[in-house]
Amino acid sequence: MDAGRAGLQTCGGLGPAHRGPPHRLKAFATSLLLVTPMLAHHSTAAFDMTRSSTISGVVTKFYWTNPHSYIELDADGNQWRLEVEALNLLRRYGWTKDSLKAGDKISCTGAPAKDPANFTQKCFTVEFPDGRKLVATPAGEPPVPSAPRR
Repeated sequence: MDAGRAGLQTCGGLGPAHRGPPHRLKAFATSLLLVTPMLAHHSTAAFDMTRSSTISGVVTKFYWTNPHSYIELDADGNQWRLEVEALNLLRRYGWTKDSLKAGDKISCTGAPAKDPANFTQKCFTVEFPDGRKLVATPAGEPPVPSAPRR
């Protein structure tokens, strides 16, 4: 009697009845790989999204990078780190890697850090002395605070 008639699997592979679960496992693993980066993204919890603040100074460095771009700003001798959006969003709003250069004078309006000892801010708009403005969020302003969930 051969192995097939005895109910044993041969080394030729799995029969059609056994192809479902491995494909489901591959689909699950793929979706897990796609979702994991979204779960790793940090929130705006460090910023007071209910208040607006404007910081003016001189750009010392502009980091054109993902997951967020950053502006380092010298404002009255204090070194500020301003967080702006991801590259794909900034490009949609007209930004390029050359939008800001060391030495540029700017004003950044955004949400200040909850801890005032941290010289950080979530930047929503950048304005130059000549009136040009770069929008760094969809609305160009802080989101309207929502009521806390119950």
